[in-house]
Formats: sequence, C-alpha cells, structure tokens
Amino acid sequence: MRLLVSEEARSLGLINPRAWQLTADAPLLGGEGLSARQAAASYDADTALPQGYRKLLAGLGYPDVVPAGERLRTLLATRGWRSHGPVVDAVSVATLRHGAGIGLHRLLPTDAERDLLIGRAKGGERIVPAFSTRSRPIPAGDLIYGAAGPEVDLEPFAWLGRRDCDSAERQLTESDHQGLLVVLGCPDEDAGHTDAIGATVAEVLRSVRPDITLTPLSPATGG
Repeated sequence: MRLLVSEEARSLGLINPRAWQLTADAPLLGGEGLSARQAAASYDADTALPQGYRKLLAGLGYPDVVPAGERLRTLLATRGWRSHGPVVDAVSVATLRHGAGIGLHRLLPTDAERDLLIGRAKGGERIVPAFSTRSRPIPAGDLIYGAAGPEVDLEPFAWLGRRDCDSAERQLTESDHQGLLVVLGCPDEDAGHTDAIGATVAEVLRSVRPDITLTPLSPATGG
C-alpha cells in the first residue's frame, strides 16, 4: 500500500500527509491505557493549536466547524479523561498535543494490493459512520480518504466536512493485529508537523505497548 494525494486535496494545502501501518503480535486494542495523570502530563493545554486546521475546514466550506483537536481539548476539560486502551489513548494524546484529527483503521488482506488515496468526494460516495448502521452520502467536494485500486473505486475510510467521521466497517476490532494510522496535516504546516504527530503516537506506545511497530507507507505522486 502506497500513500497517494490527489491534486484536489493538495490544493487545500494537504501537501505533507503521513500514514503508518501498525503491527503487533497481540491484538492492537488490548492492554492497559493511560491514567488521567499520565494523559495530563503528555500535553500542554495552554499551547496554541495550529490555525491550519480551521483554514482546512474553511477551504472545504465549513468555517464554523470546530477542528478535532479543539473539540477534544474542550471535551477533556469538561468531562475529564477516559481511557480507551493504549492505541486509542496514544492517538488522543497526539490529537491533544498537535491539534490533528487522526485516523485509526483496520486493514484487510485485500488492502495489500490497493493504495491509500486522499482526495475530495465526487458526490457518489457513501459511508456508514462509526457506531452506526446507516449508510450516508458524502457531499461532493468534502475530504475523504480510503483504499483504491486501478479498477476499484475508493472505499472511504474517513470523511471530513460538516461531519468528521470514520467508517464503521473499518473500525479496529478486538482481534485485529494490524491497523492503519493516517495523519492528514493541515495548510501552512510543513512535513515536520505530521512527522511529529506520528512520533508522539510512537512515544506513547513505547511506554504502554512497546510490542507495536509503526511502519510508514511509501508516498507517491498522483491520484
């Protein structure tokens, strides 16, 4: 699987996305996650988040939608920390620290012959959002990414627009030993920003699930 970014996505300022394959001998969702104290020590709530995430949403036509990092910080401040296991907690810490919406998805054997394509919806795509059973249409122009092949239409893993949701069919299950971590980045941030997000996830996992390895997908032009 290679990482492909369409010209339409690049025009939004998404020029430095990154993706990693997660692999472990034990199921990825197993193990004990972070305590509230560990989570609080992992990021500075007073550090400003990149404004590029708001710029990205505005570019999609949704200037009033609050980016994932800001939403999560607000939720944590009002509800408190709730652990969901090492991998999900590592993604949450990276979101809190860097402001990014980060995708976490299951991989299937057929994905080895397909590429991960980041692009904009043409208007005919549909997705069943996580924790739902109802298929929804994705508006043309919204940001999507997923598996695609030469003779296979893109299967959306995630959709970003007025809604920000992952595919229910690609949620990690209790038995999955492989997964995919996707970091889109945002306008006005260089490659160091997205690399730092992956490094944060790896940093947290080293402390709670050192058996999990992260292997970057090779980038490719086109899409």
